[in-house]
Amino acid sequence: MPDVPSIYQAYRLENRGNRLQKAIRIAAAELETMTAAIFKAAGLPGDWAQMEAEVLVWADLRGLGSHGVLRVPGYVAGMRHGLRRPDADIRVLFQKGALAVVEGDRGPGLYAMRKTMEEAIALARDHAIGWVTLRNGTHTGPLGFYVRQATEAGLIGIAFSSSRPLMAYHGTRAATVGTAPLAIGVPRLGNGALVLDMAHAAITIGNLAQARLSGTPLAAGVALDATGHVTTDPTRAVTPLPVGGPKGAGMALMIECLASLLAGAPLLNTAFDDPALRHEHVQNGVCIALDPELFLAPGAFAGEVERLVDGVKDQPIAAGFAEILMPGERGDREAMRRQRDGIPLPTALWDELAALARRLGVALPEPLNDG
Repeated sequence: MPDVPSIYQAYRLENRGNRLQKAIRIAAAELETMTAAIFKAAGLPGDWAQMEAEVLVWADLRGLGSHGVLRVPGYVAGMRHGLRRPDADIRVLFQKGALAVVEGDRGPGLYAMRKTMEEAIALARDHAIGWVTLRNGTHTGPLGFYVRQATEAGLIGIAFSSSRPLMAYHGTRAATVGTAPLAIGVPRLGNGALVLDMAHAAITIGNLAQARLSGTPLAAGVALDATGHVTTDPTRAVTPLPVGGPKGAGMALMIECLASLLAGAPLLNTAFDDPALRHEHVQNGVCIALDPELFLAPGAFAGEVERLVDGVKDQPIAAGFAEILMPGERGDREAMRRQRDGIPLPTALWDELAALARRLGVALPEPLNDG
C-alpha cells in the first residue's frame, strides 16, 4: 500500500484476480440506508450519518465511484483513529456581510461542506452573494453535490477545496500541492443544471484507488512512483501529476491561497515546515452562492443558459462523437440508469463493505444480481 493518509485507504489489496472484475448491483436506496447505518454504528450522529451517506451514494449514482461508498471503510477507520471526529463542534466561527467562516473541527467533511453551502445560500438570499470558507475539515468528497445545492435553489454555485500535499507541482518530483478540486454549477430552465466538477490532477487519489482495486494500468503521464519517476503501474503510483502541467499546478497553488491562507489555516506552508504534517488529513473548502437575479430579470439567466446549450449542441459533430454533451449531462443520465438498475460495486469492495457492516451489526441489503 502506498504511503498515503489512512483516510484514503478505502480498501485492502487482497484477493486480486478475477473477483476484482466482477460487480454486485445494489439498489441505491438500500445502499444509502446501509451506509448511513454503518456511519451511525461507528459513532456519527444520525442526521450527520444520513447526510454523509446521501453524498456518497449521489456520487456512485453518477458513476463517480472514486468519491462514492469506496470511501466508507476509510472514513470509518479515520473515526476510529481520531482523524475524523464524530463529536466535532462544527459551527459558524464568524460572519460579516456576505462572508463567513465555518469551523470544521476535523469533523466529517461531507456533512461540514453541506452546511457550508447552506450558509452560503442563506447569505446569498440577503446579500446576492455568499462566500463561506470551511476550515479544518476532512475529505470534502464530490464537490458537484454542493454546487447542485445552489442550483436547486436557483443560484449559481462554486466550490473548491485544498489539502495537504498530494500532487506534484510542475517541475517537482514529489507531492507538493493538493489536487485542488473545483466545481461550478449554473441553473438551467426547469430543474436542470450545468455542472463542471474537476480536480486539477491528471488522476485523483480515488481513481488511483479504483485502479489498484481493479488492477487496471494507468494512462501514461498521470502519476509518479515513490522515486519520482512516471509509472503506469497502479500498485507503484503514489503521486498524481497536475492536469495541463503548469496550468493545473498553478490552479492548485491559487486554490491553496483562497481556501487556506485566506482562512488563516495554511496547509501547505505548515506541511513544508513540519514534514510530520505532510500526511495529516485535513482539508479546507470554499462554497460560493451567487444570485443571478442581481444582474438579470427573474428567469433570464437560466433562459440564456438554455440558449447557450442549444447553440453549442447545434454545432457540427466531430468525427468519433455520437453527440455533444454538456457538463454534468452524462452523470445525470447514468444516475437515471442506476436508479433503475442498481449501483454496480466491485466484488472486492462489496466484500469490504459487507465485512464492515457485519462487524458493526448493520443489516446487509440483498444484491439485485451478481454481475
